[in-house]
Amino acid sequence: MGEINALDALLAADLNVEEQVFMKRLNAYFTVKAIDGETLTQLREAASHFEGRGAKRRKVIDENKLAAAVIAAACVSPDFRAKPLMEKHGAKTVDECVQKALFAGEIVKLQQTILELSGFDDEDDEKIEEVKN
Repeated sequence: MGEINALDALLAADLNVEEQVFMKRLNAYFTVKAIDGETLTQLREAASHFEGRGAKRRKVIDENKLAAAVIAAACVSPDFRAKPLMEKHGAKTVDECVQKALFAGEIVKLQQTILELSGFDDEDDEKIEEVKN
């Protein structure tokens, strides 16, 4: 049939995938982009800490910190690093700015869109939960 060779598909693929997300409360569109696996791994590591000692020691991912970091990394517009936005919310980091500027539901909406653009389809809800945890 008309199937494309996987190698040819990868060579022709555009990694700059963006989508606009309407934020009702703000009556504005946010532009977000897909992130690659390496970026997601780095964000997960940065949002992780260890709890317990010895054999009971385990790695824990802070879901809120991860969600904010994903949005900070993938939000093209607005830029949460913008000095006026950081100052308005008294944020010291871009992740903190995301958490202070957006409501919880808005964070979830943006994070889900970013993860879907990044290859996690609706059928991959389990994988998205795994990434969040």
